[in-house]
Amino acid sequence: WDGCIVKAEQDCADPKPSSWTKSEVRTVVTDRFNKTGSPALEYLSKRVFPGAVMNGMLAYMKDNQAQGSDAAIEFLLKHEDIWTKWVPADVVAKVKAELK
Repeated sequence: WDGCIVKAEQDCADPKPSSWTKSEVRTVVTDRFNKTGSPALEYLSKRVFPGAVMNGMLAYMKDNQAQGSDAAIEFLLKHEDIWTKWVPADVVAKVKAELK
């Protein structure tokens, strides 16, 4: 288990398929929220975490005994190419300014 399953695929010397099933993650909102047309709704519709990135973040949390907030900052710093597609340019600029 600790030799490969809990590591990111690139960190496993000899990765093999397991019987772990593929999981779909869905974002669910209420009808009321959906009808608001909130900018948050647009964000939620664009947000996708690639499996390899999510696995890497989970490995980061395990290896560093990190909390979710720590992993969120790590994600924002390391995966700008992903999250900047989810939000408008003005939000990207604000987030980048806060990360400095």
